[in-house]
Amino acid sequence: MRSSPPRLVRPAWFCGNEMALTQRKLQDLKDASLTTLLQDDMAAWKAKAKHAYTATHAYIKEIRPDDVTALLIAELEVTPEFRNYLAKKKLKQKYWSEWFAELIVDRVWSELNGG
Repeated sequence: MRSSPPRLVRPAWFCGNEMALTQRKLQDLKDASLTTLLQDDMAAWKAKAKHAYTATHAYIKEIRPDDVTALLIAELEVTPEFRNYLAKKKLKQKYWSEWFAELIVDRVWSELNGG
């Protein structure tokens, strides 16, 4: 009889924020000036994150940052300002939308989550 794998237990100090934004991604975002894009119009990007948060929270009550990121990515992919910026900078890889969404949520999560 095989035993089941051990359950992962989060330490007591764990605060619940498991953002996928790594230091390497952050550096790549800085190199592509996407952190500047965020800072230059923080209110607009925060509004998009708030919209994604509200829509996601309608279905998920114990909402997590990555839950919001999923919907925010879809919104970014059709946002003319973001698409034009990527085109201008010749950033053709699909991961930029995901990473930029992670960056936005990372920066505004405490405000979105009421903390």
